[in-house]
Amino acid sequence: MSVRAKINSFLSLFASLLLSIFGKSPARPTTADLQRAEFKTSTQRLGIRFTEGIRNIFRFRWLRRF
Repeated sequence: MSVRAKINSFLSLFASLLLSIFGKSPARPTTADLQRAEFKTSTQRLGIRFTEGIRNIFRFRWLRRF
């Protein structure tokens, strides 16, 4: 390894240590953020009627989510 490569690797190690100590982590979402992201659509407003056949198809996905 050349001297320049050694210096660059040392500087990158030093920078990564500084960033791991002083770097900001992303903000966690609040409950208000999660409520705004949730879509509250009514199927009756959309004009869709859920029959038992459609419910049986989607029931597994709904139960898995909650």
